[in-house]
Amino acid sequence: MNRRLQHIPILKTIGQFYHTFQIGTAPNDSFTIMRMEDQAKGKLLYMPLFRGNFFRLVFCKTPGLRFLLPDQTVETSRNSLYFAHPGKIESWQRVEVIYGFLCCFTPEFAGIDLLRSSFEKEFPFLTAESDSLISLTKKEANTLSQIAEAMLKEMNASHPDKFDMLKHLLHVYLIQIRRMYYKKVSTKSALQLNHAAIVGRFKKTVNDYFMQLASGSANERPSVSTISSLMNLNASYLNAIIKQHSGFTASSFIHEKTILEAKSYLMHTNLQVAEISYRLQFRDIPYFTRFFKKMTGITPGTFRTEALKKFSSPLPEA
Repeated sequence: MNRRLQHIPILKTIGQFYHTFQIGTAPNDSFTIMRMEDQAKGKLLYMPLFRGNFFRLVFCKTPGLRFLLPDQTVETSRNSLYFAHPGKIESWQRVEVIYGFLCCFTPEFAGIDLLRSSFEKEFPFLTAESDSLISLTKKEANTLSQIAEAMLKEMNASHPDKFDMLKHLLHVYLIQIRRMYYKKVSTKSALQLNHAAIVGRFKKTVNDYFMQLASGSANERPSVSTISSLMNLNASYLNAIIKQHSGFTASSFIHEKTILEAKSYLMHTNLQVAEISYRLQFRDIPYFTRFFKKMTGITPGTFRTEALKKFSSPLPEA
């Protein structure tokens, strides 16, 4: 895959992810786990921007992995854990050898319903609002290593019921991660969780809509009325919940998401500003430029120049 693309690919299966980034062949499209140091020698050291349609847990025992997200850049340290959820826009850079485990799984395999009201409480680290990266203690890292090794051993076995065992082990893995995650974040009340479920649905609907824009199946910019209609909710009620939960309006979130999409195109494709404006359904280039500068303080061209400097800075060796 070329570093500079004409579009942001949407990888619908785990197999596509493995193939695109040349890390080997995925045994199946529901669940995989592998040691990162065992990845194919020809793997890409720079992973171009993409969206996945599954969850990923990247457990790094060593540093040397830099995740380039539209709104931030995060680097792994020794014993750290990175989270990716369906629809997340991301790319990364790495040194030649990283030690740890890569676990990919679909919501269906894990028995996860992203729209269930209890989803955020059960899996706070798999939501769009979660921190992308957390640090682990040596004891926590050892706990995850043991479970990961057990999953890897089962994955390579020939037992006819191995996927039943893998579902059980994955559930244990997720519970242990939840315990670790809750040590680092504050818990929420029942009302906050109910509101968070609506916010989660809202964000998922917005993300899905932007994926439709990217694929050309939507032909107008998203608005609060558009999104609320897709959610079968009153626009005023939805906006009140979003504002109460986050302090920002639903419209503000859509604008921020629009900027993230624009930044992604500017950072990771060679599309001209005019084409990016068209893809995001702005009526003309000057309007898009004014919108971008109002939101970020700089023009799209200046942002692209500054963002590309990130790719030239060296990564620490593992």
